Amino acid sequence: MKKITGVVLIFMVCTALLLTGCSNAGSRKTTFTFATWAAGVELQEFNEIIDRVNQKADGKYKIEVLSVPSDYYVKLSTYIAAKKTPDFFWLTQELISKYAKMGAITDITDKLESSSNLTKEQYYPGVLKSAMYEGRCYGLPWIANPLIVFYNQDLFDEAGIPYPSPDGEWTWDEFIDIAKRLTTTKADAFGNEYKQYGYVVDGWPNIETFIWAGGGDIIAENGVDILLDSQESINGLAILSKILKADISPSYSEVSSLGSNNVWFEKQRAAMFMGGIQDNFETKVSEMPESEQFRIGYAPMPVGLDNKSHSFNWTASTVMSRQLAENPLAYEVMETITLEFFRWKIAPPIMGEIDQVAEINPLKEPALNTIQICLNNARSANYIPEWNEINNSLWLKLYSKILNDPDFDYENEAKAIAREARELIAQRK
Repeated sequence: MKKITGVVLIFMVCTALLLTGCSNAGSRKTTFTFATWAAGVELQEFNEIIDRVNQKADGKYKIEVLSVPSDYYVKLSTYIAAKKTPDFFWLTQELISKYAKMGAITDITDKLESSSNLTKEQYYPGVLKSAMYEGRCYGLPWIANPLIVFYNQDLFDEAGIPYPSPDGEWTWDEFIDIAKRLTTTKADAFGNEYKQYGYVVDGWPNIETFIWAGGGDIIAENGVDILLDSQESINGLAILSKILKADISPSYSEVSSLGSNNVWFEKQRAAMFMGGIQDNFETKVSEMPESEQFRIGYAPMPVGLDNKSHSFNWTASTVMSRQLAENPLAYEVMETITLEFFRWKIAPPIMGEIDQVAEINPLKEPALNTIQICLNNARSANYIPEWNEINNSLWLKLYSKILNDPDFDYENEAKAIAREARELIAQRK
């Protein structure tokens, strides 16, 4: 959630000027710009993909890369305001509705439905939904990164705890009970005592994870009704509160002492971690000194009170400037690049490609069954144009408060935020 909150969409007032009309030149373009936040090695890999696509195009079209490695969304807003919108660019899932509502990106629903190369039926439903707004599709997701439970098999063995099933179900109560058994005081090689925790939560995973665990949600699928103050959502927040009161995670103020939350798992100070399937713990552990290495196990997300396992999915989509809406070549280019991306990142967001994960990273092969389950359960929040404001309140007024004080009155605060959200939606034009 903190990462999402940090990506604050700074739309300048002058951005509205883009709505004054499309350039006819856009329908005739054959040279396209693609804006990306990629940097370093990732940018090098991105460029290699674009070079390959250009070579296969054989002069039919050309793609030029626009690298924006810092302040991506601020600079993107500037380009849009100046009517220099990149032809293609990346958006994370929570921003699709915002850009769609302001008219900056093309509705590609009809193009996707008429395509024979990439169809909506190929996508995992929960992933494709992240690119939808008011029932229409505005982007092609190119990556899926749902949550999975990583756990330290050595620490489980040491505590005499059976491994959770890699393809079965466990409840949140079972998860908490196991985390309690894994929380203990130990001594390092120098005799210094430290506490090993069963789990670590510090704002990640995001608050949706726990709300869904109660069978609730923040916003209804219709994009209008607010569900944050429903009893199911309150029940989900109670699960988060129970975790924090159980002393199975380092305190919020303590987490940063090791650098970041994932380091607690890497240094074997936390036995379990909820991370994206793309997290490269396997590579990191393989590069550690042998004495520090440990075996990694995998389990699906716990089953919530609605008898469902929900895996929050971080995803990003390639979107197209609305100036290209009438360009018959543009969607072909967009689709071709997206298909290339599927062979690049873990995990491809389309069904039937699970083996591709092991081809991209062979160390992930033991996790394939669990990854498949998490892809099947992958979902995002029901994002609306007002999400940024609502999300800020969720973090500042609710999640961070619970993290700092497990006895915080989360129920009344959730109700207050729900009222604010309804007022925001009521102002929608």
